[in-house]
Parts: sequence; C-alpha cells; structure tokens
Amino acid sequence: MLKKERHDFIMRQINLHNRVLTSDLVQLLNVSEDTIRRDLQELVDEDLL
Repeated sequence: MLKKERHDFIMRQINLHNRVLTSDLVQLLNVSEDTIRRDLQELVDEDLL
C-alpha cells in the first residue's frame, strides 16, 4: 500500500471512529509501528490531525 493510501485509510478510520489505536492500524495495514508513527506525524505536520 502506498503512503497516500495509508494516509487516506488512517483519516477514514479516524473519521469513522473518532480515534484509532496505533496497534489497530498496524494490524489493519500490515505495516510496522514505526511506519504508522511516521504516517501519523506526517498527517499532523500537514495539519490534517
């Protein structure tokens, strides 16, 4: 899955559930915790979170 797709998925999950756990995203996206943390930080840096 491309970074943009992961970002879109994360944003959809947050919009649906109002919050999401890093561990859930790791399992759902089948990526490392470090990848999720970087993605979340990028979304924060872009003022999306």
